[in-house]
Amino acid sequence: MNANASKVALVTGASRGIGRAASYELAKQGYFVVVHYKANHAAAEETLAEIRKLGADGFAVSADLDKLEGIDQLFSALDKGLASRGKPAQLDLLVNNAGVADGGTLADTTPELFDRQFTLNVKAVFFTTQKALERMPDGARIVNLSSVLSSRVFEAAGQFNALSAYSASKGAIDTLTRHWAVELGPRGILVNAVAPGPVDTDMNAAWLRTDAGRATAIGASPLGRVGTAGDIANVIGFLASPASQWTTGQVIDASGGYRL
Repeated sequence: MNANASKVALVTGASRGIGRAASYELAKQGYFVVVHYKANHAAAEETLAEIRKLGADGFAVSADLDKLEGIDQLFSALDKGLASRGKPAQLDLLVNNAGVADGGTLADTTPELFDRQFTLNVKAVFFTTQKALERMPDGARIVNLSSVLSSRVFEAAGQFNALSAYSASKGAIDTLTRHWAVELGPRGILVNAVAPGPVDTDMNAAWLRTDAGRATAIGASPLGRVGTAGDIANVIGFLASPASQWTTGQVIDASGGYRL
């Protein structure tokens, strides 16, 4: 029997990209997957349809995590959705995937752009996790999405993407991951982060699906290719599985060796 059968996972930002791929991987492991999305209901339903094809189940929840009331809305809908399916309000895995990546030089970054990065990438992660913990049993898992840019600067041929505010927000995720691993360790709750490099998703399409952008990303990888959402989902899947029972407080580089 699947070791994760009947366990419930919440994946934020699961209607596309890494969140969607992670939902599929968790479905393969037998998780009941709650698919969070902000506005694209049709995309969330596409994610759910594939989850069901994989032999698992779940439901979708819409919430704007930019607002604290949106986080309350998310968990209210989660509790009601589980209750309607005869399940307790229990959450065994949280994948904090929802985020935003806006560029801007130091001179060009406005307070609004800065706040946008930290509101969704840090504040929402913090308070979503706080709410999730109220529903988590001992031994649960938390996986945060960081970025390789929390420790490296995107640069090639003398050019670089000005992403300091975004990168700083992901540095905060690395710090929260380590602190939470220690704080929640007595309950056996494992907390880890995954740090992707360039990944071919809709979020990165504007630059990564251009000839120049793709060449830059490939040139920075010893593996000679761009990452896929599935590559990252595989790492999330490991952290969600029994095989990772001795792994906590780690920021796992899932960049394909980006700029080693």
